Amino acid sequence: MPAAYLAPPRPISLHAVLDASSSAGTVPTIDLEWEPFHAHVEAFLNAIDQYTMDAKTEIARRASEHVDMVRDMKAEKEEVERRITLEREREAVMLATLEQERHTVGDLSSSLARLQQTLSKTKEQSAAVEAELNAVRKEVKAERGEKERQGKVLEQQRGRDAIELQILQEVLGLRIEGVKADELLMRFTLLDPSDPEREFSMIIDVSKHEYTVPNCSPPLSALPELLRQLNADRDLYSFIKRVRKAFRALVPNPPAAPSKFDDLSGPGLRAPVAENSGDAKDVEDGSAMQTLRIEA
Repeated sequence: MPAAYLAPPRPISLHAVLDASSSAGTVPTIDLEWEPFHAHVEAFLNAIDQYTMDAKTEIARRASEHVDMVRDMKAEKEEVERRITLEREREAVMLATLEQERHTVGDLSSSLARLQQTLSKTKEQSAAVEAELNAVRKEVKAERGEKERQGKVLEQQRGRDAIELQILQEVLGLRIEGVKADELLMRFTLLDPSDPEREFSMIIDVSKHEYTVPNCSPPLSALPELLRQLNADRDLYSFIKRVRKAFRALVPNPPAAPSKFDDLSGPGLRAPVAENSGDAKDVEDGSAMQTLRIEA
C-alpha cells in the first residue's frame, strides 16, 4: 500500500496512560486518531475503486483491441488462405502448362531433329544438284560453243550454197520459189535459142496428197498426163524434167541438129561449172537437179 495512505507511527506507553488516568481519576483512554484514519481509509477505498475502474477500462480497451486484432487476424487468415488457394490453383495451372510445354518441347525437339535430317539430306541433294548443274552448265557451254561453231559453219555454207544455187539456177535455167503456203513457182529459162531469157512458169500446189497445177504459162496440153505420172510415182525431179521437155517442145522452129539447148539440164554448162568448182558431169547429165534447194 502506498505510504500516503498510512499515518506515521507514534509510540504509545501503556504505563503512561494508566498513570495519567489514575492521577486524574478518569477512565483511561487512548486517542486512536480515528478521523485521520477514517479519512485515510476513505482515500484508500477511493483509490481502490479508481484502480478498479482504471483496470476495468484497461481490460475493456485491451479486450476491444484483442477482438479487433482477432477479427483482423481472422480476416488476414482468410485472405492468406484465399491467396494460398489461388496460388495453389495457379501452381496447378503452371504445372499443367509446364507439362504441356514439356510435351511441346519434346515434339519440337523431334521436329527439329527431323528438320535437321531433312536439311542435311537437302544440302546433300543441293550439292548433288549443284554438281549436276555445273556439269550441265559445262555441257551447255560446250554445246553452245559447238552450236555457235556449227552456226558459223552453216552460215558460211549458206553463203556458198546461195552462190552455188544462183550459179545452178543460171546454168540450169530453173528457179523454184514459194509463192503461197504449199505452193511452188517453177520458172524455166534457157529453153528458146532465140530468146534465152524467155520464161516458162508453172505453179504446183502440194497442200494435198494429189498434186495440182493451178497455173501454167504457157499452157501445156500434156499437163494432165504429167500430173497423173507425178501423183503415181511421186517423183518431182522426173516431173520437172518432163515439164521442161514439154516446154521446149513449144519452142517454134527448134534447131534441126542437137545443140546446147537440147540437154534437159540446160545449155552452156561446162565453162560456168568449171569456173565455180562444181561437178561438171552431174550438171551435164542432169543429176545435179537432185540437190537443188526448194525454198518457200
